[in-house]
Amino acid sequence: MNIVPFIALILFTSCHAQTVKSLLDDEYAAVNGAYYKDTYNDLDNYLGTWMYINGNTSLTISIQKRAMLPSSFGNIKFFEDILVGGYRYVEDGIEKVNTLPQLSLNLSPSQYYIFGNTIVGPNSQYCLNCGPNDKKMILEFSDPNRDIFGFEPEMIFQRADEGGVQKIKLKFRTISGSLPGMNGEQPMYKSYTIPFGEYILVKQP
Repeated sequence: MNIVPFIALILFTSCHAQTVKSLLDDEYAAVNGAYYKDTYNDLDNYLGTWMYINGNTSLTISIQKRAMLPSSFGNIKFFEDILVGGYRYVEDGIEKVNTLPQLSLNLSPSQYYIFGNTIVGPNSQYCLNCGPNDKKMILEFSDPNRDIFGFEPEMIFQRADEGGVQKIKLKFRTISGSLPGMNGEQPMYKSYTIPFGEYILVKQP
């Protein structure tokens, strides 16, 4: 056997081996070409369709997992596991918004109205009262009918199973206020189609 080509093959393979990192790594998107993987299957806790019902008002959220999607941060290119989602909000029996059909489309993550993969635990400001094994999921949100300048909306999910029933607690909020437009005009809306607040959603069959 010719040892020189064999060593060269090993070096080539080693140099091109992909770095696999957990989504829980602090230095997110710091390694060019890395794969940020849902190593502990944390994303799986939120998959499926979930529903909040209060009389004739309901909020339905459906979440899917997309594995090893190409992404970038500045000049850094990498791969990641990510959640994408859609929602339907009905108020007093009238449908106000429905982005669920979008989930059948093959889009980049940021084109969905719910997306993200930020996992936080007890050491995070989002999880100050969490138990040692508790985690929350932070997803980005947008509204097809309302783009409010200055708002930075986020949906914070946490599993809240009860009596054998699968549930998630949702805190929907913005972390910044609305701002005047370029010409000083005030924003048309003060909230999104889905009202800010906390919801308990139940897993649907």
